Amino acid sequence: MKSANEMALISIDAAAMTALSNYIKINNLSEVKNNDKSFNSFDFFLELIEKQNKIRKFEMHDIKKFHNLRKNLFKQSDVISIDAVNEYVVLVKVLLAYLYNYRASKSGWEQMVKEVTK
Repeated sequence: MKSANEMALISIDAAAMTALSNYIKINNLSEVKNNDKSFNSFDFFLELIEKQNKIRKFEMHDIKKFHNLRKNLFKQSDVISIDAVNEYVVLVKVLLAYLYNYRASKSGWEQMVKEVTK
């Protein structure tokens, strides 16, 4: 279960980074160039969208908390709980709703999960 939760956390974090970076690129929100070190900074992207009022400050901090948990995943001996994974999933769903106006029903998400896990 430990490795499954770790893999889930990594995947969710990658989805969050993809959603953020694509939104930044599509909307030309940054003067930072692709080869600039800060361009791939998760925190930098979150702060950009928070300044655009696309996410609330407390949600930004919660997302950063989970991202940092993922960044330090292999440096710590803590077991990632399914509750932490589920909480991060909810935050990424909120992020998708704010950035892309994408909202899937519970059954819609369940169907997507089934498709991915085939």
